[in-house]
Amino acid sequence: MLDINIYSMINSLIGACILIIFCPFMEKLIIRGQISSSTYFFAFLLIICRLLLPFEVVGKTYFVQIEKLLPSIVRFLKTEMSILPSSTSRLHIEATLLEAVLLFLFSVSAVKCFKLFADYYSLCKSMKFVLSSRNKTVEKVLCAVREDCRFNFPVRVIQNKYVDSPFEFGLFRQTICLPDIPYSEEKLYFILSHELHHFSSKSNWLKFFNNILASVFWWNPLITFYNTSIVSMIELNCDEHVITGFNDRLKAKYLSCLLSELRPQHNTKANGTIHLLSPNEKLLSKRYHFITAKHKKSKAVFILSVLLMLSVFFASYFVMVLPYCKTLASEVETPKFTKENSYILKKGDVYIIYYENEPYIYSETISDSFSDLTIIEED
Repeated sequence: MLDINIYSMINSLIGACILIIFCPFMEKLIIRGQISSSTYFFAFLLIICRLLLPFEVVGKTYFVQIEKLLPSIVRFLKTEMSILPSSTSRLHIEATLLEAVLLFLFSVSAVKCFKLFADYYSLCKSMKFVLSSRNKTVEKVLCAVREDCRFNFPVRVIQNKYVDSPFEFGLFRQTICLPDIPYSEEKLYFILSHELHHFSSKSNWLKFFNNILASVFWWNPLITFYNTSIVSMIELNCDEHVITGFNDRLKAKYLSCLLSELRPQHNTKANGTIHLLSPNEKLLSKRYHFITAKHKKSKAVFILSVLLMLSVFFASYFVMVLPYCKTLASEVETPKFTKENSYILKKGDVYIIYYENEPYIYSETISDSFSDLTIIEED
């Protein structure tokens, strides 16, 4: 039986963070060519699932009770505080510190998400007034790339003097933006191949959802780190598709094309765009080592990575961290369960007694002392 409470939500965040910790190690294996970049995106799927499904398996969970740190944090967060405490004000609001902190985190997350969608809408609106490129060379190379890679989805290419470097944009209407400068057919082939593979792999959607994740969990440094890391993996994934079948000479030309596009980028907002080449030196170094590496995939390393991630994912549902306080038996105060402050929730064969809207007792039977409480059966 599944249940959601404050501790199960905290536990889901802990499980997601443990999965994120594995990502730098997978990134190194991908750069060395030992596993495919798709393995990294499988980790992203597990992280999203763990955050969106913060359940506790009732009756099957092993509780790890921490004695010193957690109880102090819980007591501190349960400290009551008054909002608008003035005696002259008719409006008097009381809340715990935890509720105030959650309200602050939610408010900032909402503002960040709104800004993300506003930036995306603003770029969509501005793109409507930009005409598609009528350059014959661009049209010729685009047709060649679509034919070679068998891309059947619609896409338009625009060239504009305000574009710093090539990038792709659009969740529903795919658009490739190029600087208004002359390109050779070879460079255009590399650039358009890279950008079209972004659309083919749906990496524009992946980055957009990842930006939402970073906006919601902006206060978690691991999520912020992961947001940066997955952008690197998106680029490496496209590089992997483009250089498939390339010899060393073509790989060198592809790298030369990337370096030739290294120029200052003024519009780097997280609005869903993906640039061909980020000025980030670490990312450039990763892409260089990835492209020049001898790719020898290891099935053993791939299977071990997947099994390890799945083990952490499922184990996080059956192990929960809880605060624990040592209390003398004489100091224990048993609450008085009444119809006003308590009720019973029946989930299958398990009875959960709620005291002041929090789960207090899990039991398979109900004693006579709780006979007066209301029983709610959950389907």
